[in-house]
Parts: sequence; C-alpha cells; structure tokens
Amino acid sequence: MNNYSFQTFSFEHNSYLLGLLLLWIILPLIGRKFLSKSQQRNAVFILIAVTLLQELLHYFFKINLNKFDLAQDLSLHMCGISVFISCYALYTKNQAAFELSFFWGLAGALQAILTPDPTRFHFGYISTFWSFLSHGIIIMNVFWLIFVDNMRCRKNSLLNTILVTNGAIFIIGIINRAIGNGANYWFICEKPSGDSPFLIGEWPYYLFTFQLAGILFMSLIYLPMWFTVNRNKQLERS
Repeated sequence: MNNYSFQTFSFEHNSYLLGLLLLWIILPLIGRKFLSKSQQRNAVFILIAVTLLQELLHYFFKINLNKFDLAQDLSLHMCGISVFISCYALYTKNQAAFELSFFWGLAGALQAILTPDPTRFHFGYISTFWSFLSHGIIIMNVFWLIFVDNMRCRKNSLLNTILVTNGAIFIIGIINRAIGNGANYWFICEKPSGDSPFLIGEWPYYLFTFQLAGILFMSLIYLPMWFTVNRNKQLERS
C-alpha cells in the first residue's frame, strides 16, 4: 500500500462521487415511487443494517489487524456519531434525530466526501472505499428520510443544531483529554489534513474559521428546506 496515493478530484475520486450521486438519486426515487409502505419499512431495516454493519466491520477489521487505536478509531467524529443518529431517525422518525442527521450528516459527510483526508487511508484502496461508503450512507439515510418519509426541518432547527453542536464540541474536548495519546475527535486539538478551503490558519485560529464555515454551510443546505416549509405553511393558510 506504500505506493497508493489518493488525489482529490482525480479519476478515482470522481468515480466515487458519481457512484454516490447515482445512489443518492436512484434509491430514494425507487423507494418513493415503486415501494409500498411495508416495502419501504423493509428497505429502512436494510439501510440500518448496512449502516451499522459497515461500522462494526470497521472495528473488527482494525482490531483483527491489531491496528485499533482509541485515540483515532472510535465513532466519535461528527460523521461517526451521525451514523447512529441517522439509524435512530430512520427507525423512529424522531424529529430531533432527523434534524441532527440532516445538518451533521449533510454538512459533515459531504465535506468529508468532497475534500477527504488522505492521511486516514492507512490501508490504501480498502480504506478509501470504506471512507466513501461510511460517509455516503449517512447522506443516503438523510435523503431517504426527506424524499421517502417526507420529513422536514422545523423553523428553529438550524439554531438548535448550532447550540447542540457547540455543546457537543465541549463534551468531545473533554473526551479527547481523557483519552489522551493524540486523540483529536472533531479535530479540536489539531488541524486535519486535506484540501478543505475552510481550514485557515493553525490552532486555535482554524477552529473559529472552521465553525463559521460550518454555520454558513449548514445555512446553505437549510435554505431549500426553509423555502419548502414556508411554502407549505402558505398553502395551508390559503
């Protein structure tokens, strides 16, 4: 694997992007147009199973190779937590879980897909595939909730998510300190690698620009949802 080198927006990267885009469009379309309610429920169980299975296999793979590291491999990054929250939202249709999955999933996982961190691809092609699978399935779950289950964000969901996110940052910071050994979940302690244009400056300055960029990005992805909710309310009043 020493000769493996991942390049952002290379043929390999673009192939993953195209494949994921097709899945994000085709699977919810099939679920919405061609599946009955019971079949949709069965499809949800399959999505949950695949989501959790790939996460468990990641643990098994690392442990089996004696490469598992508490400081790096726990599901404590935003996307790792979103894996479980999105599964909970799929199963229960819980509104708060859906909104966290929407903002954390789309904002976090999409950035990880568009500007991945090659330094985390320790096992070459396997790690690359696993990274795109684990992040792509979060977005898949969110799209299913939106387009098949017709879930929408509430009016104050963006503000609520920002408050929850900052509370989570505080808790993750404590966990990083407790684990030690270079633990850097949510990239609070050290600037991550990758080609993200939002990582400006070194610690702690990039934390402010990164959070501002995150709020801006979450605001942008919220706009279509905001217009949809407002339009629906206007139709109900007319």
